[in-house]
Amino acid sequence: MTGSTQRSGYLLPAIAGATAAAGILTYLYRNEAICSTGKTDQKIARVGGDVPFFGDLFTALARLDTVQDFYADTFEKTGNATFVFKIPFSPNNYVFNNPEILEFVLKTHFSVFDKGTRSYDLMYDLLGNGIFNVDGEAWRTQRKLAANIFNVKNFKDHVDSVFVDQELAFSRAVELHIEASREFDVADLFYRLSFDTFAQIAFGVNMNSMLSHECIDIMKALDAVQKRIAHRFIDAFWRTTEYITGESKVHKREIQLIRDFVQAIIQKNRVSGVSENDLLSLLMKIDDQLGKVPSDDELIYYVLNFLIAGRESTAASLGWSVLLLSKYPRVLDSLLKEINSTSNGERPTYEQIKNGMPYAKAVMRETMRLYPPVPLNIKQANTDITLPDGTFVPKGASVSWSVYAMGRTEEIWGPDAKEYRPERWLEMNKQPSPYNYPVFQAGPRVCLGQQMAELQVVYMLVQFVRNFKFEVVDPDSVTYTYSLTLRMKNGLKVRCQPRI
Repeated sequence: MTGSTQRSGYLLPAIAGATAAAGILTYLYRNEAICSTGKTDQKIARVGGDVPFFGDLFTALARLDTVQDFYADTFEKTGNATFVFKIPFSPNNYVFNNPEILEFVLKTHFSVFDKGTRSYDLMYDLLGNGIFNVDGEAWRTQRKLAANIFNVKNFKDHVDSVFVDQELAFSRAVELHIEASREFDVADLFYRLSFDTFAQIAFGVNMNSMLSHECIDIMKALDAVQKRIAHRFIDAFWRTTEYITGESKVHKREIQLIRDFVQAIIQKNRVSGVSENDLLSLLMKIDDQLGKVPSDDELIYYVLNFLIAGRESTAASLGWSVLLLSKYPRVLDSLLKEINSTSNGERPTYEQIKNGMPYAKAVMRETMRLYPPVPLNIKQANTDITLPDGTFVPKGASVSWSVYAMGRTEEIWGPDAKEYRPERWLEMNKQPSPYNYPVFQAGPRVCLGQQMAELQVVYMLVQFVRNFKFEVVDPDSVTYTYSLTLRMKNGLKVRCQPRI
């Protein structure tokens, strides 16, 4: 036997063995993502396009920028059946579209469904041990602290005065664009407005970003960090990816910039003495359950969680409201009639907007129904459990729901679910359950700042549409991008003129 013949005798069985092993592995992983967790043998709907070893990864990547509509379309095709999403090296994610299941997750079995270690790890560098990123006793302590502060009269009065002051700055910024006869990105201006507003509420500092010509670094950093974190949820090797692309160095710089920004304000307050009204000052005076004042690190995370949540919810909702009003002139006309009749043609007061404009509130809620600021939520099961529809969720698996899809579901909102019709809110005998309308979460973790956020959206929207005529440039091209919140992909260009 020659050497080549002998080698062939060894090689062919090896190739055959490798081929057989590959075939067996492919068969075993034909419906699975490699090294995913939370697996079961149950028959459950899939989104289609799954690939052995990779699961639904390629489907997710292909629909990343339209993922919310992908969820909505999937539920429409499957009759709202729960489906499972499988990504390599990640927990299997059971996605549902049912208010009964949502109540089961957020209320009835609240103790079973946590933020979870995975979300905590992915978001830690931004949110740390803040209220939106922790479970258990850490969450309960901060929740109690926040609830007490939100009920302090000085704090509520401070919030009201900030809204009024910042609206005047916003209107001046719009006037400057009009005087220059230029189009401008009103979505960007809304983010500056909400940043200035919630920075003043949180720190007692007016950033004045609306009247600056450049986007301040802290806002750029917040935007970039949130988008990067959103991508981590579909990339199990995000640390490697960020290292190879250089994003890890950028990310660290941006995180440090954000922390230094808050730290500088804390130090300034410690040296000069705190005020009486803003969130940071109140936090610095309140002992926790152990009888000690929060540390600087704790204060940074407390305030950042609040600032990010407040900024994102109001800015996103104002931008989508303006887009929808431009597409539905009938709704805009009805809103203007209410404003003028309530204020007798004068500039409406804060109290008139707060207490006397039900249609304006309906416009805001209808916008948030179709374009919720946080479109997708996720929890992780800390024990085996079966959902009300019979879906078994193993310990360690995730469950999620698209608030965006739920807002467009006919079984929840009727045959006109996809139509923008604020009147539906005035026709209701009672307001919908938070499990039908989970824009501000529900159950024990329902958003404490809901009334504050809703009021700012209504107040700013009323003043904007009363003061200015606006035309959206190419409204049909406006869409969202993939991020933790429902941001517009390329902003919202408008032309404005004085209305009065």
